[in-house]
Amino acid sequence: MEQYNVTGMSCAACSARVEKAVSKVPGVTSCSVSLLTNSMGVEGTAAPADIVAAVEAAGYGASPKNAATQSAAPSAAVSSTCAKNMAEVSCVVTKVKFTALVSLPLSFTFMSEPLVKL
Repeated sequence: MEQYNVTGMSCAACSARVEKAVSKVPGVTSCSVSLLTNSMGVEGTAAPADIVAAVEAAGYGASPKNAATQSAAPSAAVSSTCAKNMAEVSCVVTKVKFTALVSLPLSFTFMSEPLVKL
């Protein structure tokens, strides 16, 4: 199984899109993408250049894991993606806290029995 680094994935839909794109490459018999490790395993006779091209056509980056020359650019791209994802998570957490703060008192107010019956 040939191993690849994949960059730019941030959700399960991204990894599914990469897996679908690589599975369409002639010669690929099996493809498994891991969002957690940003990696992909590919079985078959397809050329690594064709696999990388398919991933890039899907809008993501890829490189063979056994590449002898590793540049700092993919590492910087990954840390940039991680920072962006952490900012999104922080924003979502803030929105959830605000929503809970506003909705809980309102739900207790409207769902309880009125104190004065008309």
